[in-house]
This record gives sequence, C-alpha cells and structure tokens, in this order.
Amino acid sequence: MGLALFTFQKHIFSPIFIMGAFIAIFIGRALNIYPLSFLLNLGRRDKIRGNFQHMMMFAGLRGAMAFALAIRDTATYARQMMFTTTLLIVFFTVWVFGGGTTPMLSWLHIR
Repeated sequence: MGLALFTFQKHIFSPIFIMGAFIAIFIGRALNIYPLSFLLNLGRRDKIRGNFQHMMMFAGLRGAMAFALAIRDTATYARQMMFTTTLLIVFFTVWVFGGGTTPMLSWLHIR
C-alpha cells in the first residue's frame, strides 16, 4: 500500500468525495457496532460494555480488503478516484486510529 501511494500514476483527488466516503464509512461502522452489540447483549451474560463498543468503533476502521479490491481495476476515471480515496482512507485510519489505539484504551479505561 505504501508503494502504491507514490508509484500509481493516475491519482485523482476529490476532497468532497474523500470526505463523503469517510463520513459514510464512519456512519456505517457506527450503525453496525452499536445495534449489533445491543442485539448480542440480549443473549449474553457477559455484556459488551459501552467502552468496548467505542473501542471497536475506533479501532475497527482499516481497509486492507478495500485496498485489494480497489487496486484490481483502475482503468476508468471513477475507478481511479475510488482507488485514490480508498488509499487515503486506509492510510488515515492506520496512522491515526492505529496509532491512537493505546491512548484510546487508556482513555476508555480498558486494560
């Protein structure tokens, strides 16, 4: 992934698309983590506590599979823009969320 950022010749940066994609991913993740945790907690003795749900929300945003799918076909303008957006989101989530995992665990009081 690191090489693709510098060697891919046809990056197409669309700030509105990038921000829209990031917001959509964030909302989609929230709409999965919290309701599914709630449903799982209905049948569990050991409940998934709120701080663990927040941690799953924070630490779960990565994108190796999205990157692998996006790099397969970059023939058209739209696919090149999708690839660039995917690459930027993956890098952002790995650096910011991956690097912030330890401080977030401390902040949420998770050992």
